[in-house]
Amino acid sequence: MTGETTPGTAGNAGLDDPPDAVFAYNDLIAIGALRALAEAGCRVPEDVAVVGIDDIEEGRFSSPTLTTIAPDKEEIGRLAVRRLVARIEGTEVAAPLTVQTPFRLIRRESTGSPDS
Repeated sequence: MTGETTPGTAGNAGLDDPPDAVFAYNDLIAIGALRALAEAGCRVPEDVAVVGIDDIEEGRFSSPTLTTIAPDKEEIGRLAVRRLVARIEGTEVAAPLTVQTPFRLIRRESTGSPDS
């Protein structure tokens, strides 16, 4: 970043055209983004919204609290075990498979719309 900056503006992030939101591939990266945005003078969620995936406990205690996608981890585990057993028993081929499992959006402060 160069030149004068004013605290609390997205321009402080050193981006010519800052994004409206950051959607991180997991909550730890999203929490890191919260920190980097704060250090750059960006306000979350006023300047940039942040969303992660995993619903790790740390997201409930970050500042601001982290909006996240919460996958059904038990269902993912059941599907993984079922596929593994089928492969061991020889009843399933090793072809790639796409599966969908349930998930929930947990809205918190990092998107400006907490559920609680």
